[in-house]
Amino acid sequence: MSRLPQFAGSFFAVVHVLLFSICCPVSSRIYRSNDAVVIEVDDVRPSTFANRNSGIPPPFPMMYAINPETGLSYQQQPNFPFWPYPLYQQPAGSVSNVDDVKANSPQSRQQNIACGVGPDSLPKRRNPTVGIAGGTEAKPNSWPFMVGLRIDGINTIFCGGSIISKTTILTAAHCVNDLSASKISSMTVSLGMHTQGDGNTFQNDAQQTRRVTRVVYHINYNKRTKQNDVALLTVDPAINYSAAISPVCLPAADSSAVDQFVDKDAAIMGWGKVSATGSLSNELKQATVRITSKEKCNKIWASSASPFFIFNQHICASANGKDTCQGDSGGPMVVQTNASSTAWTQVGVTSFGGCFGNSTIPSVYANVAFFRKWIDTFMD
Repeated sequence: MSRLPQFAGSFFAVVHVLLFSICCPVSSRIYRSNDAVVIEVDDVRPSTFANRNSGIPPPFPMMYAINPETGLSYQQQPNFPFWPYPLYQQPAGSVSNVDDVKANSPQSRQQNIACGVGPDSLPKRRNPTVGIAGGTEAKPNSWPFMVGLRIDGINTIFCGGSIISKTTILTAAHCVNDLSASKISSMTVSLGMHTQGDGNTFQNDAQQTRRVTRVVYHINYNKRTKQNDVALLTVDPAINYSAAISPVCLPAADSSAVDQFVDKDAAIMGWGKVSATGSLSNELKQATVRITSKEKCNKIWASSASPFFIFNQHICASANGKDTCQGDSGGPMVVQTNASSTAWTQVGVTSFGGCFGNSTIPSVYANVAFFRKWIDTFMD
């Protein structure tokens, strides 16, 4: 009897893997390490499924739901009481090769392109009715590390991200953690883009498009507490750097530092909604916010109607009339770390907030310095 649960679990896992390999329109590999879930997909699209599986009918559609943070529909996955892929466990302590570009250095080793290229100064403090929620339109390609994430069949971007190497995009876990392997196989990244387009009246003006071949998100991402909201995307083929497309700088790893950027002005950007009830922006918008202390941010959010607690892995920022909103998730918050440098360093990944545009209610970002070692470990 003591072996029955183990047998049942192994039997279920085997059946699930077999069904997955038979029914799903993509070839994928799913595994986990101590601190990440990894989903790798090949370039199998639904249109090629019949050719590769002659005589096998298409898979039955699964129920879809809506991710409230991105507005994107996702394929609901079973809530397994155990990890159902024993054959895909990654050995503990394994580390990906990160000898490629690490974009914290003053000079990228790939194509000799400097990281952190961007405007000389922060967006002007104007308060028009257009936005990232109260922002201004960015100069085309002035933020060359900014990218938009797309899913096949949806004309607009659903999340933002940033270039950190020729093959790696940094974004938020909540942008990708609910996506099926099939959805991931249809993901693309738009680079060097100013106008996101709607697929009909306006076409996007992306200078390069790359498909996503691997998604890595933090294994301890928690939807309720918004902890560990960080993810990496591997793209193929490698990105060609140019004046309009280049990586952002990253801060040094420091999981214990608190308030190292407090009271600094930071730039935020995205194609998200211009207000909580508004529509997505067609052009890239930008705004300036000020980073607030962990203590102040925690006091506000812990006493809110939907209380959250702020940890070292979070970094908060706000400004009157300016904020990130739905669709801006995964995008960067950047600062110029010292007055003598014009390079932009990404200190935050847009995580959660409420489109408040209110200096008394900060939005919350994943703290890049806190996750820097995690990023280096899984950067391809």
